[in-house]
Amino acid sequence: MEEVRNPMKNLPTPKIYEQEYTYMPWGILISAVLDIIKARAPLGGGVIDLMCGTGYLLGEIKKSRSDLILEGIDKDNGFIHYAQKKHPTIPFRIANVLSWSPAGKYDLVLCTGALHHLPYADQIPFLEKIPACLTRDGFAILADTYIDDYSSGQERKQAAAKLGCEYLLATIENDAPKKITQAAVDILCNDVMGFEFKTSIEKMRPAFKRLFSKVEIKKTWPKSATAYGDYYCICRN
Repeated sequence: MEEVRNPMKNLPTPKIYEQEYTYMPWGILISAVLDIIKARAPLGGGVIDLMCGTGYLLGEIKKSRSDLILEGIDKDNGFIHYAQKKHPTIPFRIANVLSWSPAGKYDLVLCTGALHHLPYADQIPFLEKIPACLTRDGFAILADTYIDDYSSGQERKQAAAKLGCEYLLATIENDAPKKITQAAVDILCNDVMGFEFKTSIEKMRPAFKRLFSKVEIKKTWPKSATAYGDYYCICRN
């Protein structure tokens, strides 16, 4: 077997990562999540963003809901350093969500565009931690990009290629600069080669329904009737 010499494509720099919101479809997803938070987060509620990346989402929340008590965690030192420097009034800390234990309960738990960074075997154990983090009336917003359902490794690669090509085309159609287009190409490569771990919404749906009593699932992209795309799930105990 020929050795694969091109390993996982590295994540873009925090600055490039944030520019993706403008040109890639998942910017639509984040906008939808922000609208939900603005309308539904309880006054003065506690909010934690798990695998918060650059802190972009928390920064946007603070602009319109300054009453909320915000917190972010991520295991990437560079992203946390960037987040803390850009949003000095929001507490960020380095932590691996798989070993993280919350100090208390939250009115809102967020995880956006991050679940697919966890190996498949770790995704459900991570989700199983969330119900215990919520207050009685709290809720979680779990948002990610999903591929078509699959039943074999070959089908998974094909589904990842299909999604990746559509994401790349949408990015190009939005007149993205070269660095953002390259990031879309890298996403496709990482997904197909199995360096990242996108799954299907159908594979996750049973876990959502088992862990939460109320689950609202909506797709934000594409508008056509596809199984693949960007989804958010609003989950309550």
